[in-house]
Amino acid sequence: MSFLQQKWSEHQSKPLRRYSSQREFEADWVGGLRRRYRLSQERLASLASVSVTTVQNWENPTSAKRIAEHNQDRLRDIDRELWIKAHVTLLEPCPPYIRALHELMSANRDSSAQGLADYLVTCMDARDSGRARLLHWAGLTYSIADPASAKAREYEESALRALGTGNEGHDSLAAAIENEILGAQFEDLLALPEGAARRDKGRALMQACQRLFQRDRQPAYLWNALEVACRAPLEMRDSFVLVSELQALLGEAVVRRRIQTDAAFEGARVLLANPMLASAATLN
Repeated sequence: MSFLQQKWSEHQSKPLRRYSSQREFEADWVGGLRRRYRLSQERLASLASVSVTTVQNWENPTSAKRIAEHNQDRLRDIDRELWIKAHVTLLEPCPPYIRALHELMSANRDSSAQGLADYLVTCMDARDSGRARLLHWAGLTYSIADPASAKAREYEESALRALGTGNEGHDSLAAAIENEILGAQFEDLLALPEGAARRDKGRALMQACQRLFQRDRQPAYLWNALEVACRAPLEMRDSFVLVSELQALLGEAVVRRRIQTDAAFEGARVLLANPMLASAATLN
């Protein structure tokens, strides 16, 4: 079975939208690949070693010409390479087991990476300073193959809880690990379709940011939590609580200015424009 035939079969088992044909699905998948990684048609053509016209044909659902299997294989590899680049960094000092997981994932050996990750998580002491990092990587070994994987979500949530304990070791490395985990979590959130799963993931991520704020008292974590609440989107009550806390820390004028000018917080602007809605949010 070719790569996109497999993707089509997976889609049919859990359809998120309707397609009139497999060809329409394939065209949308290629366009979605470009959108996820902000690639122009010219850039994708360069990565795939084809012409721009070929990419345009791939994205044209009415084109009668199917995507050749060797080009599908290249698209699969490009998707994996870009995913790893977007989600995975080898922070120093880097333990050997993290390098081993990276090499297995890069070599498209997901099941081996998952087996190693499961084993390492079982063996590592719960108090080990590297546990949050390992849990994050264990989640990556599952989410690279299936972003909606229940096992990936389980590991990711455990990693976020471990981050909140303040037991990650060296401060600068802990901060870098936090940024890596939260960044990957946020990208995964945006990739989910609107619905209960996206809201559930958003709530877990928002709460993780709040826990980190309680530990380090850095306003950036509250801004991150507010962006998650806006983009999930979560209930207006959640945004109201975060906006109120930011205003108490930074002042109403500073918070109002950022919310009104930063597109990330568009969902919270209604609270500034409608005091009655803000009041209602505290009662619900």
